[in-house]
Amino acid sequence: MTESARDGGTSRRLDSLLEVAKALAIQVDLDPLLAVILDKAALVMDAERSTLFLYDAREGVLRNHIAGELARHSVVVPVGVGIGGHVAQTLEPLNVQDAYADPRFNPKFDLETGFRTRNILCAALLSHDGRLVGVIQLLNKRNAAAFSADDETLLRAFASIAGVAIDRTHLVARALESQRIEESLRLAHDIQMDMLTRRFPSGPVSVHAALEPARDVGGDFYDVVEDDHSVWFTVGDVSGKGVGAALFMATTLTLFRAATETASEPAEVLARMNRALSRDNDRAMFVTVFAGRIEKSSGRVMYANGGHNPPYIRRAGGGLEALANAPSPALGVFEEAPYSNLSLDLGAGDTLVLYTDGVTEAQATDGSFYGTERLEAVLRESGAEEPSACVRRVVTSVAMFVAGAPPADDLTVLALRRA
Repeated sequence: MTESARDGGTSRRLDSLLEVAKALAIQVDLDPLLAVILDKAALVMDAERSTLFLYDAREGVLRNHIAGELARHSVVVPVGVGIGGHVAQTLEPLNVQDAYADPRFNPKFDLETGFRTRNILCAALLSHDGRLVGVIQLLNKRNAAAFSADDETLLRAFASIAGVAIDRTHLVARALESQRIEESLRLAHDIQMDMLTRRFPSGPVSVHAALEPARDVGGDFYDVVEDDHSVWFTVGDVSGKGVGAALFMATTLTLFRAATETASEPAEVLARMNRALSRDNDRAMFVTVFAGRIEKSSGRVMYANGGHNPPYIRRAGGGLEALANAPSPALGVFEEAPYSNLSLDLGAGDTLVLYTDGVTEAQATDGSFYGTERLEAVLRESGAEEPSACVRRVVTSVAMFVAGAPPADDLTVLALRRA
């Protein structure tokens, strides 16, 4: 071959390489991209076949993707085994001029397909930062006995472009998956928040509540159910975080509403909820719940506590009391857990404040906790405020205390006041 002919061939192949780069740049989905790589590789390198192995970092193996009718044959190659495994291990190209004379060559593929491999040119596919993405192999140089040194140089350039393109599709796929997860979590958050009461009672008994999940979805909840003569109210905190806790929370909230339809006492409500939550509870989740019922006319409150923080009473005269507590287990632990009713009287202007440990266990950037003393101080300062103002005061106080530190737990506050 003359020097001018060789230069002309090199120029055409470099032009082809630029076309390959252009073709790969517009592909963002993995399967179409692999098809383009396999097709262009065989074309540019004048090879009869091209095969591509993607690297599975979790298992340390290569998995094949083959063009055309051979795609139905699946091959898994450990790194370090065979021609492709050797290149994946060394990251250096390998030019095998006689496949059957090389002990690393596995003829099984030829036997299964009827294809006869004469020679192989193999190169690693690397990401932009040098991570192994896969391995590409060209089989049987057309019109020549073997692949040349120029072919090795060209394939190295081709592999560099292809490796970055494949890595880009992985990044795009992860970004899209992350976006889908975020959208799903936002939807779950919206559904969860829509389950919470938004229309609070006013009049003889007024109520307000706020919930701020630590993540998109959480395990805290509150609820208020009003009828002509009374108001049912509850605050709860599910063990754990995330989607599992959110599902358990939704179940608990549904059970509370169902139980208050027919039960007349809070202990009965908790017992029914507990039996339902304890059955088939394979994940051993549990929930602390405070539930109560206030008579509008008398201000008489009956309540039961399933392992939850005892609420506070802010008396109209300025006094602050921690509510008497009967030790009872959280819901979901065992079916026949006992729950007891206790009672109190709310006078005119008295406020009952329920909360979850996302309030008292909120942490500042220095690791200190908000604690019960700060909560009690804020409640003493609340005076004869309406429930909405009382809730805002507590939530604002906690936010100022943590000063931008990420929340470790969901935060819920409910205030109930007798007018």
